[in-house]
Amino acid sequence: MFGLRSLPAFAILFVLMSFCRSPDIDYKNSSYRLNNPDQRFTLPASLEEISGISWAGKGKLACIEDENGMIYIYGFEQEKVLTKAEFGKGGDYEDISIVKNTAYVLKSNGHIFRVKNFKKDDVKVKLYKTLLSNKNDAEGMAYDSSESRLLIACKGSPSIDKEKPYKGYRAVYAFDLEKEKLLEEPVYLIDLRKVDSYRDQDNFTQFSSKLARILGITDPYANFRPSGIAIHPLTDEIYIVSSVGKLLIVLDREGFILGVQALDPNLFRQPEGICFSPEGDLYISNEGKGGKGYILKFKPNPYE
Repeated sequence: MFGLRSLPAFAILFVLMSFCRSPDIDYKNSSYRLNNPDQRFTLPASLEEISGISWAGKGKLACIEDENGMIYIYGFEQEKVLTKAEFGKGGDYEDISIVKNTAYVLKSNGHIFRVKNFKKDDVKVKLYKTLLSNKNDAEGMAYDSSESRLLIACKGSPSIDKEKPYKGYRAVYAFDLEKEKLLEEPVYLIDLRKVDSYRDQDNFTQFSSKLARILGITDPYANFRPSGIAIHPLTDEIYIVSSVGKLLIVLDREGFILGVQALDPNLFRQPEGICFSPEGDLYISNEGKGGKGYILKFKPNPYE
């Protein structure tokens, strides 16, 4: 008997190619030209570590950053922060969702802040401590109007119950806004091996990455860790961005993977936030990583 390491290069390549695609996924390209943004907005120093965004009305985005309990309203036309609303002390804040006049802010430990009247002076804050914890590393959150809930994507452990480890998956949980509680079972489980098999197959670097994982050089589960989640307002598809691995995946409402697209690391320095306008324009925010944070805008591909 001999191991994979002893095979000649052409044999290793054959094995590698046999793993390239999974027959039970119907792949399709993104409806956005993600290598060609329509606009780029450079953010002020206060948003260097921008970690989450949400549509806040015509020409405006609500932004959150890692360290300060502050909601920033950024205006595209003015290209500056228009207003700020303080809701809490310093902490690891990861995402924001706007529901009418209320903002919901997510911490990495799964705590959710409900911030009423964030556009006014009389801000009212309520804290929800969910079943999630630091081990789950909750990073993405999106408002799901069809179910009156918040979808929460976990970068870390997919499990809140040691009896259900969900090894090999990333989890998306739901916080019921009417019952004000987190559902104990994930609403979506994303199979990491399927995500991996649908990375850009025409790119040679993807082959070398796959080979490294087959040879046990890298962790097969390390290349997709959700950092942001959003629901497309027209197609109802779920978009999840991962700064780790520089990927964007698209799910349908059943959790079926519709597409996986690699993101150019030269364009997406550290993609952490994602949201849509009501017309379907896509916005992805990036941390500055020592420079200035920025937001990229993509209009839908008219030929799709």
